[in-house]
Amino acid sequence: MTNFEKTGSRSIPSLQATVEDYIEPRSGARHIHLASDQQELVFLVAFPTVPDVSDGRAHILEHLSLCGSERYPVRDPFFSMLRRSTATFMNAFTYADRTVYPFASTDRKDFFNLLDVYLDATFFPNLDYLNFLQEGWRHVLKDGKLAYQGVVFNEMKGAFNDPMRALYSGIEGTLLEGTTYEVESGGDPLVIPELTHEMLKEFHASHYHPSQAVFMTAGDISAEEIQEQIKLRVLSKLPAAAQERMLPQLAQSWTAPRVNEVRIPSQQAKADEYGLQFSWLLGESTDPMAYYNAYLLDAGLLGDASSPLMKAMESAGYGRPSRLNGHDDGPRQLIFHVGMEGLTEPQIEKARARIWSALERAAKQGVPTDSLQAALRDIRYSQRDTANSHMPNALSRLLHALPVAMRGGDVFDALDGEVHLAKLEEAIQDPNYFKSLVRSLLDSPTRLTTSVIPDASYFSERDALEAAQLAAREAALSDAERARIEAETAALDKHQQLPSNSEVLPRIRPSDVSAHPAPALPLPAPLAAQGARVLPFVIASNGLSYVRANYDVSHFDAADWPWLRLYADVVTELGVGDMDYEDADAWRQLMAPSFDVGLDANQQPGGALNLELWFGASGLREDHEGIAELISRTLSETRFDEHERLAFLIDSEAQDRLTGLAQAGNRYAMLAATAPLSPVRRFDDVVGGAASLPFYGKLLEQSKTPEGIAAIAERLGALHRRVTGVTPIVLSAGAGDDSVDLAHMVKLPASQAEAPGSSPAPESLPLADAALHAVSQINHCVVAWRAPMVHEAGAAALAVAAELMTNQLLHAALREKGGAYGGSAGYGGGSGTFVMASYRDPRLAETYADFDVAVDQLLGNDFSQEELEEAIICVIKGLDKPNSPHEQVTHAWSLHRRGVSEELRQRFRSGVLNCTLDDIRAAVRTWIKDGQASRAAFVGDLSQDLAGLKTVDLVALANAA
Repeated sequence: MTNFEKTGSRSIPSLQATVEDYIEPRSGARHIHLASDQQELVFLVAFPTVPDVSDGRAHILEHLSLCGSERYPVRDPFFSMLRRSTATFMNAFTYADRTVYPFASTDRKDFFNLLDVYLDATFFPNLDYLNFLQEGWRHVLKDGKLAYQGVVFNEMKGAFNDPMRALYSGIEGTLLEGTTYEVESGGDPLVIPELTHEMLKEFHASHYHPSQAVFMTAGDISAEEIQEQIKLRVLSKLPAAAQERMLPQLAQSWTAPRVNEVRIPSQQAKADEYGLQFSWLLGESTDPMAYYNAYLLDAGLLGDASSPLMKAMESAGYGRPSRLNGHDDGPRQLIFHVGMEGLTEPQIEKARARIWSALERAAKQGVPTDSLQAALRDIRYSQRDTANSHMPNALSRLLHALPVAMRGGDVFDALDGEVHLAKLEEAIQDPNYFKSLVRSLLDSPTRLTTSVIPDASYFSERDALEAAQLAAREAALSDAERARIEAETAALDKHQQLPSNSEVLPRIRPSDVSAHPAPALPLPAPLAAQGARVLPFVIASNGLSYVRANYDVSHFDAADWPWLRLYADVVTELGVGDMDYEDADAWRQLMAPSFDVGLDANQQPGGALNLELWFGASGLREDHEGIAELISRTLSETRFDEHERLAFLIDSEAQDRLTGLAQAGNRYAMLAATAPLSPVRRFDDVVGGAASLPFYGKLLEQSKTPEGIAAIAERLGALHRRVTGVTPIVLSAGAGDDSVDLAHMVKLPASQAEAPGSSPAPESLPLADAALHAVSQINHCVVAWRAPMVHEAGAAALAVAAELMTNQLLHAALREKGGAYGGSAGYGGGSGTFVMASYRDPRLAETYADFDVAVDQLLGNDFSQEELEEAIICVIKGLDKPNSPHEQVTHAWSLHRRGVSEELRQRFRSGVLNCTLDDIRAAVRTWIKDGQASRAAFVGDLSQDLAGLKTVDLVALANAA
């Protein structure tokens, strides 16, 4: 019997779950449980973390808590459990005002194993000093000179690459001045060295207590079972006296609007990289009506091209809408952002007047009621959506409700807003309701107007400040302090050499998992339909229906690839039939809550490419007619004659790539290294990697003349006709007869010819050996080899080898010793590649040396049976990650397109489960040691040793035109 008392319960039909709320009165610990029949079991524990300095204490504590605890005195239990568990999700997050430790598993034994580890890690961490030096920051002496090192220190240098992060921080720091949101919760690398080990321990003692904890769980498990573990492992060991729950502060009230300037990192600080941002403080995020009103403002003012603010910004003839625009429910107080980017400095005032004028018109004229009704429909759709995306669906819902629970709000309302949606549905029938929301923005004194200034010296100035800090510190170093730094470096090195002692941790063994893969969803018998073949899937869709028209474009030439990507990106933003782009965008919003166009590529045995362009929409059953009309008219009536609109879209696409060079550095390096080895990775590089930059640079120049944009429009129109001339395969999915009914509603253009089979593999490229450069404070290093595809001999052994190399070699060399945020190896069975990579890495030449050493160590070192089995489990859990019902449909189709049969899936799984060290060594020797390596790195600083890589200037590449 636990001490938890149930304080409330609510059944939520849209989630097919019941929410239960519990409190443990002696400690104040809270437990919220989402009871359902879902196989995936979810857990999180969260603590309010409200720092008042930017030294990263909350973030570093998150790392350090997972570095060994009372019951599990292992050097890195978190990373050890990653390879000893079949968890479908494991991570930890530091937000501005809270730290969260979540995991999910489909296996009950594994769930309780992880529960024990997570509870001990968070409430009873060792917080070892040497781990603080490794994960947080430390001084090191490099060739006698003082320098900084540390995982979080280098992670945050990479995080600072993002201009939007700098803009958001600059706005939040002024708008929420005097609160925890004013500081950098992740840590500013210039301030992180002010944090001491003692400060960190004090922060844990004051914040990580049951009185502050919120536990959240979900799945087919009773709340009582979990509470028994919490009581046994935590509550029975800690003082029971409840402390007042911490809350982030509220900003002081404003009596008048304010202005500020924010400088953001820029590669060139061109004349048209300025921006303007309005930001308002709204109500508290725990107030459901305040939340939904902010959502309505977002939908009504910015929801589509016909919305008042979006129309004003997109039709200005200069600049473009800011990527920051919309409502923000991250802080305790809601924020609403509206602004423009891509301005010249003189245009800032014009943009300010234009945005303000559009707001005034919206306050007087309002917006169509049906657009607001569509916004409420979209909320209901999201309530029913079961997609897992990047994390388990139940976990994403709990994370959404968590801040409301932590801030004293109604968690039932956070998970089920139907009562408030019904109120809003009635309220918006009065046109004055929305007008009053806009008027409240115009009249609010809590408005901040920010001028955004591009700064090409952003990183060099930070480098100079860091160098000055180090120089001053070094000048003051005594001989004793130098000796201490060297002694700590040696002690940490010795600590990192220790075996992980992971035998004290629980684990799942290969014998504990199924010898057989979960059967893929079988393809249904096709139906004959007008202009297409239809595959109707019956799924447990939770009331949603899906349709996707797939066009095989494998026969298109390689010269068409970037055009296909551009087409997929812009076709949902253009006019349709007698509707111009504004009317069409409003129409799209009304027709269905979800509509997208995608371009997928896969590689066939032998290297041939299989390309597919698809048009997909989904919605509630009552949206069937709208879904069908949306797909049908887009395919039959899309217009390419609005040249000004097309030029705007091209400008936005090209500028986003140019301003995002540093953030995309990891992807650019990965694709550049693998493109010479794999046809599908070459395709990816051409459409979205560094190889795509010249295309967009030339496209941008061409779009600036009437003749040029006319030629682009003609090319896209011809491409559209070629695509829709192919006979499509339509995937339709829903409950009962919904899939068949919806499929028959879709009217497709008459096909002109059957598409031929897969295109031949493109000609091979020379090995990369490229240092892709944009200004930054970190690197991303990649080395790649050609490897067998999943159907070839050696595939299973290389998949296990990648996990063994990551777990036993690269993690220690690149992260623990080298200070990179991540270091790993990966096998790509669909691309026929094997890679080693580092992420947010302070080193380059040393990392490539570590890559070489890792290959030799894998061939020469002895590994235990347990280490081998851990690597096997890592591969298996990747294969067994559960999909939502609709994701099972797209997965089944993908397997079919790739020619992956059930027999092949079984053969690969058996190869993994029965893999030996001899199998691994044979495959690594053949494909890696004796293979040809292709290297590419994103390089932030060209003055470092580039390990023989040849410099490629990404800015020059993008500006090639």
